[in-house]
Amino acid sequence: MGKFCDVRKILGLAVAALALVCGGFASRAVDSSRERAVRSETARAAEGIRQRAADSLSALVSDLRLKVENAAANPRLVFALQGNADERTIRDLWRTEDWWRPWRTEFKIYAVAVKGVRLDVVEGIDAADLDADSLLRRARDRGDAAAEIIIGKGWPYAAAATTVRVSGRDKAPVLLLARPVDQVVMRQLVDKTGGAVTLTNGHAVLVDAGSESERAVLSQAIGSEATGTIFYAKDGAWAAALTPVAPALWLWTFVSTANAIRDAQGAASERMAMVWGVVIVVAGAAVVFGLRRPREQAPTSAQFPSPGAMTDGARSTSWTGANVRAKMGTSISHAIDGGTSPGPSGDGTVDPRGPTAVASSPVGSGGIAPESPFGRYTLLDRLGEGGMAEVYTAVTFGAQGFRRKFVIKRLRAEMAREPAAVDQFIDEANLASSMVHSNIVPVFDFGKVGEEYFMAQEYILGRDLTRVTRRSMERDGRPLPSEVALYAAHETLKALEYAHSRTNEQGQPLGIVHRDVSPSNVIISARGEVKLFDFGIVKAEGRVTKTQSGVVKGNVTFMAPEQARGVNVDARADLFSLGLVVFYCLTGQVLYAGNTTYELLVKAATGPDRDEFNQIRALPEPCGDILQRALQPKPDDRFQTARQFADAIAAHLGAGAARLAALMHHLFDEDFKIEETRFRSFGPLDPSGTSGPGSGSHQTEPRQS
Repeated sequence: MGKFCDVRKILGLAVAALALVCGGFASRAVDSSRERAVRSETARAAEGIRQRAADSLSALVSDLRLKVENAAANPRLVFALQGNADERTIRDLWRTEDWWRPWRTEFKIYAVAVKGVRLDVVEGIDAADLDADSLLRRARDRGDAAAEIIIGKGWPYAAAATTVRVSGRDKAPVLLLARPVDQVVMRQLVDKTGGAVTLTNGHAVLVDAGSESERAVLSQAIGSEATGTIFYAKDGAWAAALTPVAPALWLWTFVSTANAIRDAQGAASERMAMVWGVVIVVAGAAVVFGLRRPREQAPTSAQFPSPGAMTDGARSTSWTGANVRAKMGTSISHAIDGGTSPGPSGDGTVDPRGPTAVASSPVGSGGIAPESPFGRYTLLDRLGEGGMAEVYTAVTFGAQGFRRKFVIKRLRAEMAREPAAVDQFIDEANLASSMVHSNIVPVFDFGKVGEEYFMAQEYILGRDLTRVTRRSMERDGRPLPSEVALYAAHETLKALEYAHSRTNEQGQPLGIVHRDVSPSNVIISARGEVKLFDFGIVKAEGRVTKTQSGVVKGNVTFMAPEQARGVNVDARADLFSLGLVVFYCLTGQVLYAGNTTYELLVKAATGPDRDEFNQIRALPEPCGDILQRALQPKPDDRFQTARQFADAIAAHLGAGAARLAALMHHLFDEDFKIEETRFRSFGPLDPSGTSGPGSGSHQTEPRQS
């Protein structure tokens, strides 16, 4: 038996070591893949920039063609070139005649070749200093206008030439107009390409424009024109796209690799977490296998140790699902219930509430029984529970028949023994109680009953946007009208603007990010008021509990790409999530489709693709245009603040407020009457623990949290 144990131990440790070695190789492969992804994305961006630069130059010379053709068609110029006007006469006409003033003002150089491809009369430069032979030859051979960038005395010029149709000559004269490629032209290129530009002859900078830092690094690319169309910096921080302009003349354009690096790093971090999650699970299982003592005989039931029993002086390892997720370093969670992964519902669609939903539970199933005293509150209906908390409606009574209804969120008893869970619950209560805004559900009370923590939130007679949208689909066969959806978004943005702009006592931003903006967390009251709630996984400075880097929290189906990748997020992530909420309200469907949490997480991490943007563009105006901006995968391309988003909506609200109130009455009036009757009929508990006269036990549809 001893030898068998040794073999078992060696085998287990060998498998663990092999798993770690494989993890190392896999990590290298992920790194290589990340570098290739950066190169590939940079090349794609560089090609787009190069094409925009080429298009801008093409537009520049096309404009010159039209102008030289107009000049060549001027009757007075034709008349002057028809006769035997000498060089002095032509120069005098160009310098003094008013009819030539437009071209004299716009162009630095104007010239004419009377017979061949040699310029006979040139104004603005010496003929020997202007390399225009190929341009003149093209214009004469083709018989129409030609334009290109040429060099004149070491400086680039945009030039165009065309024949002047005169009679009485064997060869038509060729007119040439040219103006320098100066800072004005280069700044236009910067506006088109989005980065600094440098025009070079392959040895030196001829003219450049853009930010000083970008122009400085672009000089490193000069001399590499023959090596390819993209120049990559050694440190990978930038690249340059090459656009050929003319023989021995090139344009370098700055290409930032920051977005490519960020996106590739996010994807690599996700793959790395998966790799090492699997490695840790395999290695851990192998170690447990190797070190576990084998049973010598089949034990009877009396021989099995109790779940908490100690074996050989050490507690056995529990590889539960929670442990595996913790070791993998990735979790999807929610402050109320710990979060179950979103997946297909019974009808094949993804529940938009995702991991944030607290499912309805029958009265009395687990936890505290309904109509039970709980400190100064009496619990009425149990709305649901999750991994961290149970949620009840509750009522408190006072003198002279005073009563008030609340929603009680109670930390589950087993979680109260977990310091991290208690800290997170206290964090949520402290932050939420400080949020005083008409569009945010407030927290009025926090405390302990025995050893159980709880918080009391405002009770709102209403329904969340998930249920409002579903009921509209069920009853009217359509999702929410655009005015109603935009009004709900506009009011939610007021709440987000308030939260995002909160500061501490020293006036420093708290950096609050809700991180769980979803239809289930926006409640509409019976009167059409819109309120945001559940700041359970909020990100803010000064919180006791912090989210680990790489840990994903929130509702995957309404998550910004940077949040899904587990990287740091800012207020713009909430704005992206709200854009997805508006899409859901307008269509009755979530934007991302997937059969598993992993598929949805990968989809969320990349953001909308071409097909999904087509769905967005198909929305009624102006919703399509607004959401196209709100749902850009890159934060810099979205609305930058809640106020900016709200301003884009404000002009299109119409009668949204009145229509929302009317819609709530239409969809839920009977339900609201039942709930109010239930509340009014419930009296204080007598000392025996039973309710007073007229109390009822009707279970209403859960509507909050």
